[in-house]
Amino acid sequence: MNVISHGDSACEKIRGYLDSYISNELLVETNHEVLRHLEGCPTCAAEVEARSRVRTRLKAAVESQQVPAGLPIKIRQMIHRRQSRFLPTAAWSLWAMAAAAAVVLAAGIWVTRARTGMPESLDVADRAGQDVFIQKVSQTVSRVLRVGLGDHIHCAVFRRYPKNPPAVAQLAESIGPAFQGLVPVVQASVPDRYRIIMAHQCGYSGRRFVHVALSDGSNLMSLVIARKEPGESLEGLSPSTRASGVPVYQGQAERYEIAGFETAQYLAFVISDLNAGNNLLMASNLAFPVHDFLAKL
Repeated sequence: MNVISHGDSACEKIRGYLDSYISNELLVETNHEVLRHLEGCPTCAAEVEARSRVRTRLKAAVESQQVPAGLPIKIRQMIHRRQSRFLPTAAWSLWAMAAAAAVVLAAGIWVTRARTGMPESLDVADRAGQDVFIQKVSQTVSRVLRVGLGDHIHCAVFRRYPKNPPAVAQLAESIGPAFQGLVPVVQASVPDRYRIIMAHQCGYSGRRFVHVALSDGSNLMSLVIARKEPGESLEGLSPSTRASGVPVYQGQAERYEIAGFETAQYLAFVISDLNAGNNLLMASNLAFPVHDFLAKL
């Protein structure tokens, strides 16, 4: 990305548009103006990413919770009482819908905080909603497969990526010295249409992960690696296939497909929104070279 120096006034103007930009509410000309600015301003691009994550996770928090009993009835009664008193019908309907949405949103956040005992901050509600979503989709898979699924959703799904990801060499540096060689191994093992868009070490739910995310422009896929904890193994499951002698195990959690393999010290997972057959194929392509890389660490 070519970094262009923007004055504070230009950034301030663009940031005034960001919420409407994320909601796809801008006129075409203004939308293009924002896009041009974001392509040359990493600071504002990071702001878009942060706001998008907040919206996505907060929406997940609200949709996954039950509002307090009787709240919908109270909202309808309030609308009915006031509808004929202040605004014309069309204008009032718009206001009422917005007010109802705001109340339901607040209620969802309140329920999340009440159940978790967390302090009232947007970041906490944001994270709580994400955790609730991960718990919900993880219910149908074994505990060992959840290890990779949680980090994929936390770190890859709830993220907005730059239009032009860094070069593979730069990504290799960002993942740390011990795992630098993993990035070219992954890139060489997937179809050419897939590009690595993120490679780093991260943490979720008290564990550390090595995480490589890829995309072909339509589908998102992660290779998630975690050091084994005592008693963890995939061997209790039935392998779906063997890739050059490496057993590969499979699971499904709603729209996410999971395929896992292991070494003596590591668990590795390929997780995506592909169908089961294609995700298993991708995992089979990665299993032997990644297994060989991890076994040498």
